[in-house]
Amino acid sequence: MPIDPQQDVDRSLRCDLASRPGVETLTRRQVLGAVAAGGTLWAARLARGQGMTGQRMGMMGGAMSGMSGMGAQSMTKPQAASFNRRLPIPAQLHGQLEADGSLAYALRLAPGRAELLAGVQTPAWGYNGAYLGPALRVPQGKPVRITLHNDLNQSTTTHWHGAHVPGRMDGGPQSLITPGQSRDDTFTLHQPGATLWYHPHPDGRTGAHVYAGLAGLLLLDDGVDASLGLPQTWGVDDIPVILQDRRMAADGTLLYMTGMMDRMGMKGNRFLVNGCEQPHVQVPAQWVRLRVLNGSNARVYNLAFADARGFQMIAGDAGLLAHPVEMRSLLLAPGERAELLLDLRRLQGKTLILRSNSGTVVPGLSSMPMDADAFDREGFELLQLRVTAPDARPSRLPAKLAAPSVLRADAPLRRFSLQGMRAMMADGMGGMMNGMMGRQAGSGNTGPGGMSLGVGMQRLFSINHQFMNMAVINQRVRLGSTEIWEVSNDAEMAHPFHLHGTSFQILSRNGMAPPDHERGWKDVVFVRRDETVRLIAHFGQPAAQDYPFMYHCHILEHEDNGMMGQLTVT
Repeated sequence: MPIDPQQDVDRSLRCDLASRPGVETLTRRQVLGAVAAGGTLWAARLARGQGMTGQRMGMMGGAMSGMSGMGAQSMTKPQAASFNRRLPIPAQLHGQLEADGSLAYALRLAPGRAELLAGVQTPAWGYNGAYLGPALRVPQGKPVRITLHNDLNQSTTTHWHGAHVPGRMDGGPQSLITPGQSRDDTFTLHQPGATLWYHPHPDGRTGAHVYAGLAGLLLLDDGVDASLGLPQTWGVDDIPVILQDRRMAADGTLLYMTGMMDRMGMKGNRFLVNGCEQPHVQVPAQWVRLRVLNGSNARVYNLAFADARGFQMIAGDAGLLAHPVEMRSLLLAPGERAELLLDLRRLQGKTLILRSNSGTVVPGLSSMPMDADAFDREGFELLQLRVTAPDARPSRLPAKLAAPSVLRADAPLRRFSLQGMRAMMADGMGGMMNGMMGRQAGSGNTGPGGMSLGVGMQRLFSINHQFMNMAVINQRVRLGSTEIWEVSNDAEMAHPFHLHGTSFQILSRNGMAPPDHERGWKDVVFVRRDETVRLIAHFGQPAAQDYPFMYHCHILEHEDNGMMGQLTVT
């Protein structure tokens, strides 16, 4: 199995509980009571209950800086950006035709500086640029070769999220590209057309690498959307919408995992669309398509328009739905995608605001109040759409989209359970503090502009009570089989569950049929606390033991801290 030269550095992030004076004096009852009460009260109870010295309280105070949900710096709400900047539209790469008939693409991972906030230069990482990357247009059934060159100061990978490719080409933690080196991924996609994406996937550092700016869209074209008359003009009536939140210092430097609660999922107080804070986009007065990706590390969005207007959802993660589904809000978890159609035919000269109405849904996704920050409890604006004249290339809303496929299981049911804070608390004092305390990354392993790479490889979150271990294959699946997976959430918060190498259909949620907008192909399912979801998937791509597929929570800090497993398909 390939060895990461950064592995020893990363594994030094594991918590050394014995090195923290005063921690051993806390009782399990105090820790449990404090967690139930919330962060500020936690610190107060610890101080009163133990009579902590100034030195010990200082240590705890620093550790508790994020207990309110994100940390003191991120709780300050910045002045609104007022939609003064145009929405950046990622460039498209269509590939260069090679002599053998394949298409060649090239991506360079490198540092740069990006104007994420108006007038502020932020050190960042990107593909073929300072932040994010181009949209790769890949025709269905066409062989492709994607050359990845790593000009970063550390090893990383690139995972083709949602793509049906062999494990050797999947870009998981085993597919590391060391600094200065290149890697070729070659594959042919035979799945339905969809808005897929790509991002790093190194063990213990996925959250930090994505947060630094490494992500992009992978657009699989099968010709069906064109035949249906759906919007097709990139950046005009076919608009990419990559949603992210970030936390930044006054000088623009990205701040990553600066508070203890960031281990529960990294959230920011600046909201970016395609790498720009609160931009505007001009759209024609006709049917317009939004390709939305929740590219945030942990933030859940409840998407809606400020005037509560309806929209049509036409596609989910991995392909078109059977028919359009009219909606007024859409809950989108990290890693999920959705394609939306807006009818703007009578709105020339008007403006619309896309926002997240988080307060109506997000706080209830966890039983722990401190999991929701001020933005989760209220909401925030994301993008302004300015409706201009039609561009003479009208599209339409079809009554039917894609013929639904029927999968039938031919293997035994496979069960998975998700564990989080509840399991740590059940393990008592040692498990609780070992999970919540950890050292920040050293200066020899930093991100852009000195950004911390945070804490990874902690035993914080688990699947089937097992923590991620690259030496362990957790599941073995027969190549060509179709399986039903039952995923039960035993944790205190909702988790987006992602499966590599295939797409799945949701069969049921707590025994009930899924809503219409979840009845298409997916690769991420948002499993709420105390919920059981059944999925069905066909495993048609091989993955041997040296390059297995992953299944994991797509809250990236959960994935980095244990909530991931490995499966072979042979």
